[in-house]
Amino acid sequence: MKNWKKMLLVGLAMLFVTATAAFAGNKIELNVAGGDEDSMTLDTGAVKSMLGISACRHLYEGLYKLGPDGEIVLGQAESVDVSEDGMTWTFKIRDDAVWSDGKPVTTADFVCGWIHLAEQDGPFKTLQDSTSVSLDVVDDKNMVMRLAYPCKFLPEVLAFVPTYPIREDYLDMYGSSYATDPEKAVYNGPYEMTEWKHGEKVVMQRREDYYDSANISVKAINWNLTNNEYDALEAFERGELDFSDLCPEDEMARMQDAGLCYTPGSNNYCVMFNNGENGNDVLKDARVRKALSLAIDREHLVEISGLNDMVLSTFMCTGFTDENGRDYTEYAPSWFDPDDYEANCEEARDLLAQAGYPDGAGFPELIYITNTNGRKEVAEAVAYDWEKQLGIGSVDVYKVENFFEARAAGDYDIAYFGWIMDYMDLSNMYCSMEAMAANDAFWENDDYKEEFYAGVRSLTQEEQWEHYAECERILAEEVPAAPLLQKMDYYLFDDTVYDGLVFNCGCYVFTYITEKT
Repeated sequence: MKNWKKMLLVGLAMLFVTATAAFAGNKIELNVAGGDEDSMTLDTGAVKSMLGISACRHLYEGLYKLGPDGEIVLGQAESVDVSEDGMTWTFKIRDDAVWSDGKPVTTADFVCGWIHLAEQDGPFKTLQDSTSVSLDVVDDKNMVMRLAYPCKFLPEVLAFVPTYPIREDYLDMYGSSYATDPEKAVYNGPYEMTEWKHGEKVVMQRREDYYDSANISVKAINWNLTNNEYDALEAFERGELDFSDLCPEDEMARMQDAGLCYTPGSNNYCVMFNNGENGNDVLKDARVRKALSLAIDREHLVEISGLNDMVLSTFMCTGFTDENGRDYTEYAPSWFDPDDYEANCEEARDLLAQAGYPDGAGFPELIYITNTNGRKEVAEAVAYDWEKQLGIGSVDVYKVENFFEARAAGDYDIAYFGWIMDYMDLSNMYCSMEAMAANDAFWENDDYKEEFYAGVRSLTQEEQWEHYAECERILAEEVPAAPLLQKMDYYLFDDTVYDGLVFNCGCYVFTYITEKT
């Protein structure tokens, strides 16, 4: 009897400890930073920045979502049935999928989101153009997506924020101010916005009526809005931030073993040339753009960044391989010989002379803009190469406020450009140059567009690679933006206390974070 009582007491004690631990785990409150007010767009159809996309992944959810390991898993969809020809996808919405006001999520909400995305006519409208999806509603919980051709990467697209559902009544009620304050939207994701102190922070609270709420330990996320890398670093070191995707590049060596984390990036780092009406006429000559690209000492840029980056001689990044293990970048045409810088510079000088600027004579003054101190340092090194190798000493580099607005408006000659892939398919890198509306170089090419869509519609990897290699060749000749580096993603994270951060294609998801035991 005594043994029985002892076992009961031990069991109760263990149960209490387990319950207490679970309760404590459900009280995690995260403080995070990265991006300013302009980047915090919470309208899924209009979002453009990585901050806005990351934030939206917490407030809203698509048919698919990112899982705990960054994999694509079903989200608001309970099930999916794909036809034998791969062109008809039938989805059933979860019965327990509800908005934050208690109303059920319906197929009409997904139709509304799809229409809203089309109306924005922004960079992510190419998702619709490339997948050619039409939606047929069967009833409130069942719908059919019909494709013009098989699309093997459709789940990747449907897990991406711009394809998420929207409640039409809220969109109609608030119009252009939709999702600009907590009460101006409803949320079907694991969190709801409870406060937006504009210019300072956004507060999100875990939704107890979210279908998987019981398995989410983070009860609150405080998003601090700042672009000041040094302020963010100081706050992290004081213990006021648990995560930040901001860290001054000149402080990274010191932070290597103090919270700085690296993860392989699917993003390129480029210099972009303004081909638009606001750009200098000298940059409308492809020979000039190509000469400027060839004269850049990219190995030196790797040394400057010191961030484990690698020289990129194609627009596409590494990381996509065929069945034999060959990387796509080994198949696609290289823009230059990465092992013969001197020969590249000689070709650059010849091209510049052909364009009418021998040894840089008569080359006009140009403005090169960036948005961070580290990128300004790289830009200054690039400008130095142009002066040393081509005799062009008239390029002035500036770090500017409202950088992305200035670039989108064409208020620049040369600018930093980087494309972080939104989902893991080659099409997502090449879509960044598919149309003038999708890039700030104001460059458009009919042949490129034709090859791009042929690649999207390809039924085999071999066929896809052929078309995208042609896209690469066109870019190498036209040079609307010249690739410099393939970047490593980095961020500050208190991994001594927490596990479970998901970092995928430049986006961060805090939903699965737990405390270390």
